[in-house]
Amino acid sequence: MANKTMNEFLQQVGTLLYRYLRKRGLTHEDAEDIVQDTCYKFLLHQNGIGADHMTSWLYRVATNQFYDLKRKERRYQAADVDADSLLSLTHMPEMSYLQKEQRASIREALDTLSPLHQELLILKYELELTYNDLSALFNMNQNTLKTHMKRAREKMVKQVKEEFDL
Repeated sequence: MANKTMNEFLQQVGTLLYRYLRKRGLTHEDAEDIVQDTCYKFLLHQNGIGADHMTSWLYRVATNQFYDLKRKERRYQAADVDADSLLSLTHMPEMSYLQKEQRASIREALDTLSPLHQELLILKYELELTYNDLSALFNMNQNTLKTHMKRAREKMVKQVKEEFDL
């Protein structure tokens, strides 16, 4: 791969990885660190990665680093203050509070799902990856993947309905 196209590829995939990690709940700084580290590891090991597995390899490395970070956070829990939510509270407290509550409820419902189902829902609906992309990423048959997606959606809907008493 030429230098210019490698840079373009890493920028494109880096942006997708960053969005994926932010949707998984990481801070801006943590997501950037993981993307940078993932791209660095890719550059070190690119000769051993097949051309058709590059994107899935990058996602897997980023996901593993995400899990490592979450394990570390569980050991050392710190108070989390979101500056954006504090700023928005000064403008419209009721709306900001309701939106924050909804996001928290959805995050809690998502956290009750298995890690695979969480990843599938975020990648499919937040990052809008196709079933082909997901199939390659998870090295899974498309029909099996669709079955997992259906189960993940059903569990998520059930959790949200229970949360909001619908």
